[in-house]
Amino acid sequence: MKRGSIVFIVPVIFFMMILGFHAPALSAEKKPILIGHVHTMSGPMSMYGISCDTAGQIAVDEINAAGGVLGRPLKMITRDDKLNPEVGRREARDLVLNQHVDFLTGTISSGVAKAIWDYSREAKKIFIINISQSTKLTEELGHRYGFRMTTNVVPYCQAPLDLYHNKFPNDKKIITMALDYEWGHNSADLQWERYKQLVPDAKLVKQLWPPLSTTDFRPYITSMLASGADGLFASIYGGLELTFVKQAWGFGLYDKMHVVEQCAGDPETWDTQRKSDPYPKGSIVSSRYPYWTFTDARNKAFVKEHFKRCKIVSPSYGAMDQYTIIYALKKAIEKAGSVDTEKVINVLEGMEVDSLVGRFKMRAYDHQAMMPTWVGVMGFSHGLPFPHIIDSYSIGEESYHSVEYIKKVRAKK
Repeated sequence: MKRGSIVFIVPVIFFMMILGFHAPALSAEKKPILIGHVHTMSGPMSMYGISCDTAGQIAVDEINAAGGVLGRPLKMITRDDKLNPEVGRREARDLVLNQHVDFLTGTISSGVAKAIWDYSREAKKIFIINISQSTKLTEELGHRYGFRMTTNVVPYCQAPLDLYHNKFPNDKKIITMALDYEWGHNSADLQWERYKQLVPDAKLVKQLWPPLSTTDFRPYITSMLASGADGLFASIYGGLELTFVKQAWGFGLYDKMHVVEQCAGDPETWDTQRKSDPYPKGSIVSSRYPYWTFTDARNKAFVKEHFKRCKIVSPSYGAMDQYTIIYALKKAIEKAGSVDTEKVINVLEGMEVDSLVGRFKMRAYDHQAMMPTWVGVMGFSHGLPFPHIIDSYSIGEESYHSVEYIKKVRAKK
């Protein structure tokens, strides 16, 4: 071999050795940042899981198209919790141990959320809730690794009672109906606590607890109408709420009782209903995402893309929340300069979050997002063909339990 060839080959080999030495590191930098998403993807509540999954994928695709996060793409892996706490925990555990996800998100059932909430503390893995509302999670059971990027029961279920009392100040006999699991009991308890503050001599005539498997609400409806109650506080949602309303409509319940049905303000249950169809007429309701009121280009694009991908007319509030979670994680990771759990937590605590419904803070003490809630009445306006919240007003941070209140709650544990 000629000397000149040797002189040329040696630097090339040396350069290739350097590249080979660094190749694993460069490859590792391009590995996806993995986000586990555990939600209800089958059964009567699947519309929420499908909507959340769609929204999360929209955010992932947008971010990846813009270059990813710290030079790495995002990837979201979704699992079905089947509305079962044991299944939810199992899927979350598998995502962490076998899929090596960096973060966990979900769920709709507060029972499932608690199972994953407890696991996330054990695994020291960030878990961000996108729908489940039980106050116990961020209050009594709060821990470093658990966050909620949605409202909780306090503003969502208690605030409508202020409007109810203003409209019907003489109502003293109340009946409650709430789904028989963690969220339902939490909702009914806090509603009654608030109403007793407003009407000290109010009487709780009866409490009804239909299970999540209920398909026939007629026995509950006849019990309501026979109770002599002035008003009904109903905590029910999704496909179960639609079934209840259709059956209650046939009994004329909404003409015979005053109703607070907070979840009815979220439009995804009603967007196929029309004026001649059953709906919770005149009920006082809450809404977390009255999407038609936000006319900015970003929100319009999101609503359009959501429908294009999953054919659900109204993106659920959980969809908006999951979209927000993905972007919040992007912001936190970039500020932390890492996907390191502890560093990301330090950024998330107290971080200002940008969402489709405006800017708000992730409160540092209890990891509860100070998201707005809208309160109003079910009816028709805004040129929409389906029933929705009207005459609404928004409430914000002032409507949540204070940090001082939560400190007292935790001190009693």
